[in-house]
Amino acid sequence: MNGIPPPETLGEMQDLNAKQDQAILLDLFRTQNIAVITVMSLLLWMFTSVGYFGLSLNTSNLHGNAYLNCFLSAVIEVPAYVIAWLLLRTLPRRYSISGTLFFGGGVILFIQLVPSDLHLLSVILAMLGKFGVTAAFSMLYVYTAELYPTIVRNMAVGATSMSSRVGSIIAPYFVYLGAYDRFLPYILMGSLTVLIGILTLFLPESYGNPLPETFQEMLRVKGTVFQDVSPTFGDPLEGPYNEDLRGTNLAQGCQNSLTLK
Repeated sequence: MNGIPPPETLGEMQDLNAKQDQAILLDLFRTQNIAVITVMSLLLWMFTSVGYFGLSLNTSNLHGNAYLNCFLSAVIEVPAYVIAWLLLRTLPRRYSISGTLFFGGGVILFIQLVPSDLHLLSVILAMLGKFGVTAAFSMLYVYTAELYPTIVRNMAVGATSMSSRVGSIIAPYFVYLGAYDRFLPYILMGSLTVLIGILTLFLPESYGNPLPETFQEMLRVKGTVFQDVSPTFGDPLEGPYNEDLRGTNLAQGCQNSLTLK
């Protein structure tokens, strides 16, 4: 209206918003690589949530004053968030999350080895386990957002967060197992936490890498090789948000053919 042409970046932002509106949940399983990352992320969020909420709900079963134990369980999250912030700024994501999960799960497993008369030591170990799981849980939000391309990033964080809600639903049943054996909840939660820490090491490392914009820019799962053209649902180059990429690939192919001639 005022005769001034709009900046080019404005059109790109509008195109990006249109592409995001067209993405669906099945795009999280569009190729083999993104499907494996999605399944691993769902398990990571769910089992981490089981450990976090299981330890929180089991606080009242610890020896000593229940109010003091609940207070300590809440206070221990403050240094956990600080440590998580420092780890995210300095160390790779996979090692930070896996290390805190190993620490939390290992400490929880050690509780069964504490003599019955050392109640204070059991409480300290439970709080240290909560510290490790809380630090890992807080880093998952950043790590998951960095793994997925822009067009499905919000959807991926929402899906994995929903998976953690499933973990919070089943966490009380882990606590109820203490009626059969008081160490059984710690054994199960500690084992799952350590196992999911091992699984984290196979996820791609996003630290220091630019955020992916398309599926083709996503990082690969460690130890596996997937082809870009072997999707789970349709051709990964199909769809309105990959038309530009298809055109670029065709142009490059034509250029290479002319060069060979």
